[in-house]
Amino acid sequence: MHGPLHYLLAEDHARLEALLSRATHAPGRFDHEAFEELRAGLLRHIAIEEKILLPDARRRRGGEPLPLARRLRIDHGALASLMVPTPDRVLVAQIEEILRPHDGLEDEPGGLYDQCENLAGADVPALIERIRAVPTVPVAKHFDGHGVHRTAATALAASARQHRM
Repeated sequence: MHGPLHYLLAEDHARLEALLSRATHAPGRFDHEAFEELRAGLLRHIAIEEKILLPDARRRRGGEPLPLARRLRIDHGALASLMVPTPDRVLVAQIEEILRPHDGLEDEPGGLYDQCENLAGADVPALIERIRAVPTVPVAKHFDGHGVHRTAATALAASARQHRM
């Protein structure tokens, strides 16, 4: 049985997926407004997981990170890097390539959200309050210069290298 933490964050996944779909829904047209809303929302969602959920779980496990934390952090780094270039349909497909399996690791029974909820126990309402208090993440202008990743493969590889350091 999923609890309120799981439902809150899975609902945010659904909202973000709808925005991603809306960005490329109309043939021959890219919805930049939907993408920009997705961009800010996804970066906020990643901040929630990186700054609240994963550290909270690690603390509750006596300093030991969750087994899936490294994989999630690599995905988060790759997704964040794909938010940098000017978006188009190809970039959206690359983001979807990472998000589909990534969201499953978090949403599926026994995934990140269930694990965090189980670890938090009676502290779930306080954890939800902290999550709701996370502000919108400020976003910079898109940048298409040197070193910008435009594919899931290069973004994931770069993020994995960074997390090995």
